[in-house]
Amino acid sequence: MIMTVLCALSMQAASYGILVNGTTYYAADYRGKDSNTGTFDEYLAHVQVKNGDYIQLYDAEYKAAWAVDLDTWSVAGFTRSGNKYTTTNTGCYDFYIKLKYGEDQLYIGNGSNCGEGEDVNDIYAGSVPPQCEAVLMQAFYNESYSATAPGVSEYGDTKWATLLSQAAEIGAYFDYVWLPPSANGDGMGYHPKQYSNQNSNWGTRAELEALISALHQAGSKVVADIVINHCTGWTSWCDFPTMDFGEYGVFYPDASYICRDDEVNWDSNQPTEENPGSGACWGTATGNYDDGQNWEGARDWAHDNVYVQDMFKAYLKWMRNVMHYDGFRYDKGDGFNNWHHDNYNRAARPEIAFMECYSGTDEIQSHIAGANYNLMGLDFDLKWHVFNSFAGWDYSRGRGDCIMSRGDGKHSVTFIESHDWFLRPDNENEFGGRGNSMTPVMKARLMQANAFLLSMPGVPCVFYPHWAKYKADLKPMIAARKLAGIHSESGVWDEYSTATGYQATIGGKYGYLILCLGDKANGQGFGPDYQLKASNYSTKDGHNESFEIWVNRTAPLPTGIEDVTEEENAYLQPEKFIRDGRLLIRLGDKTYDVTGAVVR
Repeated sequence: MIMTVLCALSMQAASYGILVNGTTYYAADYRGKDSNTGTFDEYLAHVQVKNGDYIQLYDAEYKAAWAVDLDTWSVAGFTRSGNKYTTTNTGCYDFYIKLKYGEDQLYIGNGSNCGEGEDVNDIYAGSVPPQCEAVLMQAFYNESYSATAPGVSEYGDTKWATLLSQAAEIGAYFDYVWLPPSANGDGMGYHPKQYSNQNSNWGTRAELEALISALHQAGSKVVADIVINHCTGWTSWCDFPTMDFGEYGVFYPDASYICRDDEVNWDSNQPTEENPGSGACWGTATGNYDDGQNWEGARDWAHDNVYVQDMFKAYLKWMRNVMHYDGFRYDKGDGFNNWHHDNYNRAARPEIAFMECYSGTDEIQSHIAGANYNLMGLDFDLKWHVFNSFAGWDYSRGRGDCIMSRGDGKHSVTFIESHDWFLRPDNENEFGGRGNSMTPVMKARLMQANAFLLSMPGVPCVFYPHWAKYKADLKPMIAARKLAGIHSESGVWDEYSTATGYQATIGGKYGYLILCLGDKANGQGFGPDYQLKASNYSTKDGHNESFEIWVNRTAPLPTGIEDVTEEENAYLQPEKFIRDGRLLIRLGDKTYDVTGAVVR
């Protein structure tokens, strides 16, 4: 790719991006200095522009937008006009900032092909929303489709029809709802069989569509659990059904779609109940070699093959535009090369996309980088930090070492518990010990952990059983987060961290939130400007397991609403959401557009 130098800037470590026509922010990511070369990593934003657009650089820290003179190597079609650039070149461009030996330079990568499925008249801002204020719910747990699942008698099942009855309440508190795999497959759906068949153990396609529609009406977006690393055959290891995605294409996968180093080619054992063996499928897989980690429990798709890529682009577009999912959670994110995630995101354009990767922070961040930073990751080290520290009444490690605590909350989906551990007979890693986290003796520590989760940067993911049993405790925590406008990239000031207590101030878009844990939750307060929004006081075995969340709302409503009194501003919570492509704000019993006009 040809690079053209646009300008020389003196920049501090911050978040820079691109504004197009003053309305779209393309966040860029500061990723630190390479001490060996003296060069800072690149900032990347894949931007689509069309004739007549104006473009500005953006500094998120100072809320400043500007342009500077282009030098003689400027890319054709970009012209300085005041404090902005105008362009006559319709196309897609990659923007980079390069900092080397103190000389800061901005580059634009020359390009004209926006890629398949990308329309310059409908700009794609990426699948990692900047300064994201959303709160996410994982709306299922292990085997919660079954009436006989462990825990279902206490927390209820989460089949589509069951969740439908809860859609209004869920929508009032959660911006995104993560549903389990909806493709036809075994058990929970993590071994899919036919992606275009949306009848599963969770319910019928009609019930799923009704649920998605109801959640949208309630103000929530819906995240699909995408399992495209592997699959199972229909009746054997290598017979796959037709994948019919309507206008997006019909596909007839066979063993040539499967990695040639998959176990189907070498497991020639005689079939048993535990291991059916490959049988007649032995040696038939002819796809490219696996470019990620193999999953031995099923057949691994050869993502390096173009026809496999075409099938999954069609599937994901179909999920977005026909099934009306808004975002994706990718199962087994290390199962194939992460550039495919970026490729698939650009084709289907989910509003948010994150992956699962059972690993430490270094490896997860490496996978995110491999996806051109167009992907978030479940923050596993945060989960383990909470499990190892808070459950044992030890706050000395503060926020621990995780994606969020490293200052990259923009790419962090934080969580405490998930279906992979909760009430699993084969796993002892549940918060506080398997089977104990939901008992009365553990409630105080579990709520303390959720208070931490909902006060910190990243996109917090609340676990359904926690919500089902303790929603009265969780609601004020979520309300406090939204009142202060805490977002994925919020700044955190760690003010106190000892074995017995923790305190931090977190900056939001509309104010500040102070989190107190352990002996710092003492009811003393922080002056008249801070109001106590959520709290619990408890001592167990001589250990303080209390928490407090205080909020100082310093900013007015982030809308054009003018007929709201100062008193209403202090107590009502604005809730922003997208419906039919429009940004709307719910305030009290009314809904406004961004100009302040009442729409309902």
